[in-house]
Amino acid sequence: MDKQRHSPPSWSTKFLAWFLKSEYYEDVQGDLEEEFQHKAQGSSLIRAKRWYTWQIIRLLKPDMVKKIEAQNSIEKETSMFKNYFKIGLRNLWKYKSSTVINVIGLSTGLAAFVLIALFVKDELSYDRHHEHAENIYRVTVKNYTRDGDISRQWAFASAGHAKLLKEDYAEITHSTRFYPWAFPDLEYQEQTFRGEPVIFCDPDAFEIFDFKFLAGSTESAFPDIYSLVLTRASAIKIFGNDWEEKNIIGETVSLSRDDNEAPFKVTAVIEDMPAQQHFHFDYLAPIRFVEMIMGEEAASNVGGNYNWMTFIRTNPEADIPRLTDAANDEFWDKYIGNFDSGVAARDFYDFEFQPLLDIHLKSNLEGEYETNGSIEQVYIFSVVGILLLLVACVNYMNIATSHYSRRMKEVGVRKVIGAFKSSLIKQFLSESLLVVLVSLPLAVLLILWALPYLNEFMEKQLSFNPLVQTDIFIGLILLMILVGGLAGLYPAVFLSKINLVQALKGEQSMNSSKWNFRSFLVTFQYIVTIGLLFAIGVIESQMNFIRNSDPGFDRDYMVTLRLPRGDYSNETFRSELLKNPQIEKAAFSSRIPTGRLADNWGSRFYKGDSAIATSFRLPVVTVDKYFLDTYGIDMLAGENFRDGMETELAQDTMVTGYYIINLEASKALGFEDPAEIVGQKLGYGPSEGRIIGVMEDFHFESLHSPIVPTLFLIRDGYRRISLKIGAEDVRGTLDYIENVFAQFDSESDPNYRFVDDLFNDQYQKEERLGTMIKVFAVIAILIGCLGLIGMVGFIIETKLKEIGVRKVLGASTQNIWLIISNRFLILIVIAFMIGLPVAYWFMSDWLQGFVYRTNISFMLIAMPVVVATLLTLAAIAYQTIKATRINPVECLKDE
Repeated sequence: MDKQRHSPPSWSTKFLAWFLKSEYYEDVQGDLEEEFQHKAQGSSLIRAKRWYTWQIIRLLKPDMVKKIEAQNSIEKETSMFKNYFKIGLRNLWKYKSSTVINVIGLSTGLAAFVLIALFVKDELSYDRHHEHAENIYRVTVKNYTRDGDISRQWAFASAGHAKLLKEDYAEITHSTRFYPWAFPDLEYQEQTFRGEPVIFCDPDAFEIFDFKFLAGSTESAFPDIYSLVLTRASAIKIFGNDWEEKNIIGETVSLSRDDNEAPFKVTAVIEDMPAQQHFHFDYLAPIRFVEMIMGEEAASNVGGNYNWMTFIRTNPEADIPRLTDAANDEFWDKYIGNFDSGVAARDFYDFEFQPLLDIHLKSNLEGEYETNGSIEQVYIFSVVGILLLLVACVNYMNIATSHYSRRMKEVGVRKVIGAFKSSLIKQFLSESLLVVLVSLPLAVLLILWALPYLNEFMEKQLSFNPLVQTDIFIGLILLMILVGGLAGLYPAVFLSKINLVQALKGEQSMNSSKWNFRSFLVTFQYIVTIGLLFAIGVIESQMNFIRNSDPGFDRDYMVTLRLPRGDYSNETFRSELLKNPQIEKAAFSSRIPTGRLADNWGSRFYKGDSAIATSFRLPVVTVDKYFLDTYGIDMLAGENFRDGMETELAQDTMVTGYYIINLEASKALGFEDPAEIVGQKLGYGPSEGRIIGVMEDFHFESLHSPIVPTLFLIRDGYRRISLKIGAEDVRGTLDYIENVFAQFDSESDPNYRFVDDLFNDQYQKEERLGTMIKVFAVIAILIGCLGLIGMVGFIIETKLKEIGVRKVLGASTQNIWLIISNRFLILIVIAFMIGLPVAYWFMSDWLQGFVYRTNISFMLIAMPVVVATLLTLAAIAYQTIKATRINPVECLKDE
C-alpha cells in the first residue's frame, strides 16, 4: 500500500515561484518536495512544513532572486491603457448617438452637482474663519407667557447682560455687545455721509472675533471713547482709493445725530468682513460713548430693551448646558428678583447661549441682524444634488449596458484568446472614464455660464476657478474618478461575468430576461423624477395659496417710507403729500403690516376694580386715526380713532388712553362677541386705557405665524408713513413723493417700498426653493428623457426583425407602440408607488412650516405620474415611428 503523500504549504510554494529565477525553479522545487515528503513520513508533518518554509527563506539570495523589471511592468500597463484608450475612442465615434446622450447627461448632472456643492460649501462655511469659533456663543433671551409658553426669543440681549455674565461666571472669558446707535451722519472736511451704520462695541470684540487689521492693531483700536475703526470699504468711501498712502490714522471724523455731535479719530482700519459671516459692519466705535449718551441706568438694564447683540467667549473646557442652567437659576433672581406683581422674573426670562456656528443655518429669532440661511434648505439641495448625479450615472449605466450588449461577441472572443476578467473590467472602466473626461470640460463650461445667474438669484458671491482654487481642482478630479467608477462599474462587471456561451449568443441572451437590473435603474430614474415633480407641485400650490390669500388688509398700490429727519410737523408732511391727487390716503405708524410684532409692554384686564394680568402676549402698534382706513381694515364693534377723542379722554378720569384691539385679542380676553368688550378697561405697560373698538383680524406677520392678539393705540413715536396711491402714473407719483421728502430732508433717501413687495419678500426662501427645484427637476427630466430615447432606440434595434414580421402580418404602428410601452408603464406604476409616499412625507413636513397652508389635492398626486407617462409615451412614439417607417424587407432580407 502506498504511503500517504502530504502537501507542503501552498503559500510557500507560490512565494518560491514568485521570487526564484525560472532556470532554478524546477530543480529546486522538486528537491524540496522530495525531502519534504521524506521528513513528513519520518518525523511529523508540522516539523516538515517548518523545515520547508525555512529552506525557501534561505533561498532569498541575490544570485537566486529574479530581477524585478518595474520599468517593463509600467511600460506594459501604459501600453495596455493606450490600447484601451484607442478602443474607447473608436467605440465613442462608432456609436455617436449613445455618446452624445451620455456626454450631455453626465455633463449636465456634473454641472448641477458642482453648482449645488458650491452653494452648500458656502452655506456651511459661515463664521468658521474665526479662530475661537467653537467657543463663541450669542446670548439670546427667551420670553415666556404666564402659562409657561414661549412668547418670543430674541437674537439680542439687554444692555447689562454681557458685563454681568462675564463677572459672575468664570467660564466666560470675554464678552461684547454690538449696538447700532441711530445711524449717525459722518462728516469729514467738506463731505457728509448721511445715516451711516456705525456699530458701537466693547473692546473684547477684537478678542472674540478675528478682524484682520490693515492699519493699527487690536491694542490701539479703542484708546478712548472717541475712537473709530473703519473697514477697507468705509476707508475708501471717506478718504478715497489711495487711503493707504494718506496715513489716515489720527484723522478726525465727526459723528452727529439729532443734537449730539462728537469728533472721532480714526484709530485702525480692518479688512472688509467676509461674505461668509452672519453680520457685517463698516464702522466700529467704543460702546462707552453710547453709555455716556444714554446714562448709567439705560446702559446697565437687564430686563427688556433687547437691542444689544451680545456675544461671549468661553474657555474650551466650559460645560455650556451647565452654564446655561446656572445662569437661568441665579441671574434673574440676583438682578431682578420679583416683579411688582410678586411673580418671579425667572418664570418669564431664560438665557440661551447659541453657538456661533449654528446662527446662520439654524437661527430665525426675533431681531436677527441679517437674513440667515436654512439648514433644511441645505439638506434639500444636498439630497437633490446627489440624486441628480445618481440619475446621470444611472442614465449612463442604462445606455452603456445597452450599448455594450452589441459587443457580446467581442467579449467572447477576448475570453477565448485568454483575456482575464480583470482586463475586461479595466477595458470598460477606461471607456467610462473616457466618457466622463469628455463630459467634464462641457460641465465646466455649463458651470461658468450658470454661476452668475445662481449668484444673482441666491444673492451669493460663489466663485469657480479650478486653475486657482486647489480644493476645487482636486474635487473635480476626485469627482471625475468617482463618477467614472460609479457609472462604469456595473456595465464592466456585468459584461466581464458573462460566460462564453452567453457571449457567443450575442444580444438576444442579454435581453432574454424581461426584468433585468436595467429595469431597476430605470425605475430609480422614474422615482426621482416623480418625487421632484410632486415637490414642484406642492411648492407652487403653496406659493399660489399665499399670493391669492387675503391678508386682511389692502396691499395693492400701497407705498411705505421712513419719515424724514428734521424739525417738522407730521401733519404738515402728510398734507403736502396729499396735495397730489394720485395719493389717496396717508397714515403714520410705528410698524407696518409684513413687519414683526416685536413691541410688548405687558397687559392686565380689569374686571370691576380688580386687575388680572393677561396670560398671553399682547404686542402693540402705535398708529394714527387714518391707519385702519388707509389699509382698508374693517371695524367689527365700537369705533375707530377720530377727531375729538382728546377732549373725551380728558373727561374720562379712569384712563389715560384709548385702545383698539383685534378680534383675536377679544377672544383671548374671553369675549366671543366683540361688542361686549367695547368700553372695558385694559392696563397696558405703565398706562391704563379703555377699549373703544374691535377690528377684524388680519395678517400683520407672514403666513408662517398665526394671527396673534394685537393692540393699537395713538401715541408719538411713528417711524413710517403709508401711502395709498392710484394706479395711473405710478412713476410720476413716486417722483412726487421723492420731491416732497427732499423738501423736509434733502440729505437722506426715502427708501420707499411697495407693501406688496414687502409681502412677497416674506416668502423669498420658499420662492427660491421652488425655482431651484423646478430647475433641478427639468435637468432630471432632460437626463431621463435622453436616456429613455437611447434605451428605447436600442430595444427597437434589437427587435427590428420582430417588428418587420409584425408589420408583414398587419400590425399597425399603434400596436407596436403599445407593445414597447407596456414594460415602461409598469415601471412608472412601481416608481409611483415607491416615490410618491416618500415625497409626500417630505413635502407634508415642509408644509408644517406654514400655519396657513394649502391642501395636497388629488391633482397634485396625479400630476407627476401623468407627466412621467406622457414624456415616456412621447419618447417611445418618436422611436417607434422611426422604426415602423423602415421597409420590412430591409429588416428580414438576411433571413
